[in-house]
Amino acid sequence: MELDVQARAKINLALDVLTEREDGYHDIDTIMQELDLYDTITIESGRGGFVLTCDNPDLALDESNLVYKAWDLLRGRVQNSSVNIHIKKNIPIAAGLAGGSSDAAATLVGLNRFWNLELNPKQLEEIASEIGSDCAFFINGRTQRATGRGEILQPISSYHAKHVVLVNVGKPISSRYVYEHVQLNGEMKIDELVTYLQADSPKAYGLMENRLETVSFEAMPELKDIKEKLLQMGANAALMSGSGPSVFGIFESEEIAKQAHRELEDKYPYVFLTITI
Repeated sequence: MELDVQARAKINLALDVLTEREDGYHDIDTIMQELDLYDTITIESGRGGFVLTCDNPDLALDESNLVYKAWDLLRGRVQNSSVNIHIKKNIPIAAGLAGGSSDAAATLVGLNRFWNLELNPKQLEEIASEIGSDCAFFINGRTQRATGRGEILQPISSYHAKHVVLVNVGKPISSRYVYEHVQLNGEMKIDELVTYLQADSPKAYGLMENRLETVSFEAMPELKDIKEKLLQMGANAALMSGSGPSVFGIFESEEIAKQAHRELEDKYPYVFLTITI
């Protein structure tokens, strides 16, 4: 038996950092949005234990991998937990797109089917929240507001079929560094943004903001250059996803998005033309 599950990337349509928590995390207020850009998780019966493989040699395949953690959380529910899992990687690693968390969530969803565990989405979310801050989002995906450290989720009307050009410079940036240096200086108008997103109003573009940009742009100035290029190319909004180093532009016109993609695809290691789900 073999089962394939798609593990989609996410972007942040807004990201505010509110307070530092005693557990070392930060309380955030963010709107996460799935993209039609995905890794593929393939699950098949194994011959003893857990075997994890990937077509990207840069991905760690030891117990630090969140896919392993997902399997570890579910394996006690079955007599024979032996599986081989393969990750076909399309989402750049350490890119602010939550590829690792998405892979883990897809593994939970896949193993739930593979082993006939009959866990409902709420139960899967609770298990996913033990893996990482944004892992639970991917159980239902689409468009959701996330608060707390990212695990308190509120689905909103899907902001689907928007054309996105996503650029990643292929160099990592430390999330810890970015969060440690962000200035907490007042809350964004995310309530208002949610209202405009659900109405599919163009007014939403003006409220899309990422609090972490000031730190990441100073550490890696080329990210700011990419944002400015996307806006000059006709993006209605452009901002960094997560703590970086991916930057995306949202375009109303597919043709303008395609043109921007053509102009950028030879200039950076990763340039994707995709849509919101």
